[in-house]
Amino acid sequence: MIDTHIRDWLPSWVGRRTPETFRVRGTSSRVSRLAAQYDVEVDAALQRLWPKARIYHDREFTRDRADFLLVVRGRGVMIETKVKSDPGVFRGSTLPPLLDRLQRDGRRLVVLVNQGDPTPARDLITTKLGDKGRILVWSGPHHDADLHQAVEALLEQTSRHP
Repeated sequence: MIDTHIRDWLPSWVGRRTPETFRVRGTSSRVSRLAAQYDVEVDAALQRLWPKARIYHDREFTRDRADFLLVVRGRGVMIETKVKSDPGVFRGSTLPPLLDRLQRDGRRLVVLVNQGDPTPARDLITTKLGDKGRILVWSGPHHDADLHQAVEALLEQTSRHP
């Protein structure tokens, strides 16, 4: 006899994902795989650089919330990850909903791009967030010093009550 209840066979067909796994996002499967792997690497870097920090990962895909919230010494910085499949210019066309929300909330943001030239996006972030936003290319541990410097600079200016 064939099982006709879709709820019984669908999870085994598409595979179950635990809540601990990083979400797959993006429009192409290659970019989705790169994005998921990049999030894992960024999470490891945050844990390595701030071992006593609390790190929250937003597991739901939305354009107006950052991927991570890093809380260090009681102060928070939002971390947004962006993955490009090519080394070209990163314009930040997907950032405005997030920047608008953070501008209203008065929060700090670091955008990490895996490769490319982030200059146009830097201009966009500066226009919206001023000195509360940073963008940098981070593609591995050799960029940890840049990430540490950007986050610490934002933490120094962050008040507990924005």
